[in-house]
Amino acid sequence: MNRSGVHENLTKMGKENWQWRTTFKIKTVRGIGHLKKQGTLIERKTGHLLNDLPMYLRAFDRECRKIPDSVIVIVLDNDRRNPDEFQMQLDNMAKENMILTDHVFCIAVKEMEAWLLGDLAAVEKAYSNIRKSAGKDYIQDGICDTWETLADMVYPGGIRKLTKKSVNSYNEIGRAKSEWAEKIGEMLDLSRNQSPSFQKFIYELSNRIEAA
Repeated sequence: MNRSGVHENLTKMGKENWQWRTTFKIKTVRGIGHLKKQGTLIERKTGHLLNDLPMYLRAFDRECRKIPDSVIVIVLDNDRRNPDEFQMQLDNMAKENMILTDHVFCIAVKEMEAWLLGDLAAVEKAYSNIRKSAGKDYIQDGICDTWETLADMVYPGGIRKLTKKSVNSYNEIGRAKSEWAEKIGEMLDLSRNQSPSFQKFIYELSNRIEAA
């Protein structure tokens, strides 16, 4: 989900569910990258989340310690990774970097488009010409074709047309994903969503806000 879709839903959550004043800042990255297998003496920003994550977490941790009740929430796809093993790797990385600020890793299984597919009513509101039959074999939060399923449901000509237009560049796919996140994200019903990984994200946020 892109920045605008996330911002819209976090604002909605604050208005509908909590009386507390909550502020948040969102940082986006170009891609997910890979966790380093071994530490290096020199770290350079790559623009990819996993590559830069230890560096970012240490920096956020230093600043967040000055802010009462602050939380670092990291949202990322697992792609083809085993979700449980990936969660363990992320938790271990945070321990190795001695992150003291409350933090949580929220993994979209298999990818962020699963959170959009978790609310088909929202998809239909955003795209009235939705092809529902294209999603009949999709398994919610399965390690399967996820954004491709959404493309078949809402993109004119489906995944075949989209990949054909993107044969020499990722730009068209990126634009389509950004549009889906913005248009469908604004329509999501937070409690109705059928994605277990999305509900975990909501649970982690709500617990921390209510406890603040």
